[in-house]
Amino acid sequence: MGISKTRQSAKTGYHALIDRGQIRPGEVLLVHGAGGGVGLAAVEMGKLLGATVIAAASSEEKLAATRARGADHLVLYGREPFRDAVKRITEGRGADVVFDPVGGEIFENSLRCIAWGARILVVGFTGGIGLARTNLLLIKGASVLGVRAGEAIRRNPAAGAVRIKALLAWAEAGKIRPKVSHRLPLEDYAQAMRLLINRKAIGRVALMMR
Repeated sequence: MGISKTRQSAKTGYHALIDRGQIRPGEVLLVHGAGGGVGLAAVEMGKLLGATVIAAASSEEKLAATRARGADHLVLYGREPFRDAVKRITEGRGADVVFDPVGGEIFENSLRCIAWGARILVVGFTGGIGLARTNLLLIKGASVLGVRAGEAIRRNPAAGAVRIKALLAWAEAGKIRPKVSHRLPLEDYAQAMRLLINRKAIGRVALMMR
């Protein structure tokens, strides 16, 4: 739940933004669920790759964590519809890449604040299955791309080795670092799961062995 999940978050972020999203310096990246482990990894890597990062999360505390990881703009769900916030921030242009581990209405509304040629990265669907309106995709020349980092490595081990080498180099240089909001003894695993289910964790929850 701690270190292994942190590594997986970094792998997912890399695969999503580089292999699938092919994000370029100067592009606008919208990260949903930005306070979670995989969301924070995407924020951090997006900045490392030269993107302007808009981080969207459910609490001020989570947004503060994204700011510490380099987010340029913060959007609090519930304060303002995020699609309006993205249009305001980008002066109507929209996001070039959307990193979405949430799905549901978040995915559907993301289609309404994207730029021409946008790439919507489907990382998960904790908020339910989202439906893609094909007319919006056509009008914007956009693509919806599934992200399965583990399966991608299994199918292409050589690409996986390149990914690991790059991540290790960034980590050794201090350019990426895990965020662990809670450290609990192994026997408190039930409490750790409740923190995750109730979305109280920021980054990861680590279970510690005595």
